[in-house]
Amino acid sequence: MLATPSVVLPGSTIAVVCYLAGLCLIGGYLVAAARSLPPGRRRAWLPLIVMVALGATGPAVFQLAGLPGAPAAALNDVALLLWLGVYPPAALAVHRMLAGRALPRPVRRAIVKDVLVVTAAALMFAWYLLIRPALPGVVDGDRWGVIAVFCYPLGDVVLLALAVTVLLIPGRRTVPEHLIVAGFGLSLLVDVANTLLPVSATDANVWYMPTYLVINALLTAATVHPDRDAAIRPVSRSEPAPGMRGWRMALLGAALCGVGLSTIVLPHRGWERGPAAACMTVMIVVILSRLRRAVADLEDAERTLRHQATHDQLTGLANRSRLLTDMRDAVHDAPTLFFVDLDGFKAVNDTHGHHCGDVVLQTVAARLTRIVRSTDTVARLGGDEFVVVCTALDTAATASLSQRIESVLAEPIDVGDCTVAIGASIGVLTLPATVTMTEQQTDNLISELLSTADAAMYEAKRAGGGTRTVEHTPLFSVIR
Repeated sequence: MLATPSVVLPGSTIAVVCYLAGLCLIGGYLVAAARSLPPGRRRAWLPLIVMVALGATGPAVFQLAGLPGAPAAALNDVALLLWLGVYPPAALAVHRMLAGRALPRPVRRAIVKDVLVVTAAALMFAWYLLIRPALPGVVDGDRWGVIAVFCYPLGDVVLLALAVTVLLIPGRRTVPEHLIVAGFGLSLLVDVANTLLPVSATDANVWYMPTYLVINALLTAATVHPDRDAAIRPVSRSEPAPGMRGWRMALLGAALCGVGLSTIVLPHRGWERGPAAACMTVMIVVILSRLRRAVADLEDAERTLRHQATHDQLTGLANRSRLLTDMRDAVHDAPTLFFVDLDGFKAVNDTHGHHCGDVVLQTVAARLTRIVRSTDTVARLGGDEFVVVCTALDTAATASLSQRIESVLAEPIDVGDCTVAIGASIGVLTLPATVTMTEQQTDNLISELLSTADAAMYEAKRAGGGTRTVEHTPLFSVIR
């Protein structure tokens, strides 16, 4: 609202008063923001407060340069320095915001690479559209003119990179982040317009000065917003890492295509194409790196999904699906099945809670895995039932392994606050070598083997624990 009179009534007393009132209001809010910041938050927000203070002071000094009798040249130099001084604290503010989010290293690397691609494209366009055309108009010896020609476009690139960085941070987008992006984006547009469309001081008072007031107001609002702490709060680990999808892919593709098309559209030849070629090389290398990382992440995700589909989530053992697959491979190699059910496990759950029960199951899984060969399969069917599948075991080795299973599972288990003891009932079945069967016959045989071993286990449980062995033949099974 305070910027409106400068547009409607440029140069009037009310326009100047409203403009100065807006600057004073911004200054008051910045002081309030700095004083209200707790010690742990000042490091993150003070750079942005300094940036806005510099950005608000620059236009004020520029206005003073237009007063009668004022040293215009000196004040314009001061205003230029103040405007150029906003970029370092802006970069520091976004850097500390990014650090406060405590992002995992792969996420930070992905953000840096995406921003690097956009920055390379912006630098190329800044050179060909903003810097290079303005160089012939700079008067020899005008050092501030040279600084302005180079620093304003480079500052615009910095603002673009910072805005993209904020947008790429994963997690819920906060209101302060939206305000910061809006302020950077509007400042970028004004600076580009100021470079491409040079105007007189009067025109600047009409459009640019009020717009800078709005920009500073947006950034000031970010520093005093009640949700400002959320903008520097660590991101939840459940948030997915940024991948090559959605608008990120479109952003990288647009940047690469823009640089490629510029070599055709823009009027430069020979060595003049060097900056565009360098930018395109950097972008291609970074995008290929991002694609390689995305493919690696996809492969990791597929491996994780395959593991989750074939393994028990609590114990890490094979689940029923993986057990059936392994048994299909082992059924022709005279496999021996050990169907294990824990004795006393329900009492542990009822007395000490399910957490202690989970510790018992994990300990049982580790002990069973430790006493078998790497080629054997240990699976958890669910609850407190486990199956061990071994191949090429003779009668003595089968009996020995049964005794070892009983022995290791009978050892006390530390569940944290106390020690518990359990036992095991085991049903054992050894399948003699079989002839070649169809897939359906193999599945039927596996189902029969598991059912028979399960029945043997319950026989052992009814007898008070221990081991019961099944002798399987194609026609009948006998429990002894």
